[in-house]
Amino acid sequence: MFYTNKKVVVFDFDGVIVDSNKIKYDAFFAIWSGHVSKYMVKESLLIGGDRTKVIGRLYESSDKSSHIDYKLEYLVNKYSKMVHEEILKIGVSKNVLNFLMNTNKKIFINSATPQIELIQLCNDLNINQYFAGIFGSPKSKKANFNIIFDNYNTTFEQIAFFGDMQSDQDVADEMNIDFYKIFSKESDFI
Repeated sequence: MFYTNKKVVVFDFDGVIVDSNKIKYDAFFAIWSGHVSKYMVKESLLIGGDRTKVIGRLYESSDKSSHIDYKLEYLVNKYSKMVHEEILKIGVSKNVLNFLMNTNKKIFINSATPQIELIQLCNDLNINQYFAGIFGSPKSKKANFNIIFDNYNTTFEQIAFFGDMQSDQDVADEMNIDFYKIFSKESDFI
C-alpha cells in the first residue's frame, strides 16, 4: 500500500491515515441541522477554507437568535469534538497500522487539520509513537515541509508524500517532492 524506496514518508492524515473525510464533511451538516439549510452548508463548503472559515460564514448568515447561547468558538469546538469522537470509533486501518509498526523509515504527518487536534487524535489512536513529527495548521503544508527539511536533516529527494487530494499533489509538485496518490472514498482524484 505504501511502497517507496524513499527514506522518509510523509502522510496526509484525513483519507490516508484514517478514512475521515466523510466524517468531517457530515459534521458540518450535523452542527447546523435545524439552523441553516443544507444548501447553505454546501455553499460554504464549496467556497472553501478551514473549519473556522466555513463555520464562520454559516454563523454570520444564520439566524443568530437560534444560537442565543452559542458563539462561533463554541460551534467550532462542537465540530472538532464530534469529528474526534467519530474518528476514534473507526480507528486506523490494519494496513496503515501494519506499515507503521513494521517500517524502518522516518515517518511524519503533514495535514491541514489543526496541529493540536492532530496530536491529540494520534495520542488517542495510539499511533503517535510511530511519527518523528506531526504537523498541521495553522501552518500550511508547505511551511510544515520546510520544518521537516530544516529540523530533521531531510531533503526533498528523500521524501515520499502520500495524499488523497489534488491540493496534496499541488504542494508536492511545488516543492518537487515525489507524490503518491491514495484513492480514499472521498478523494478528489476519483
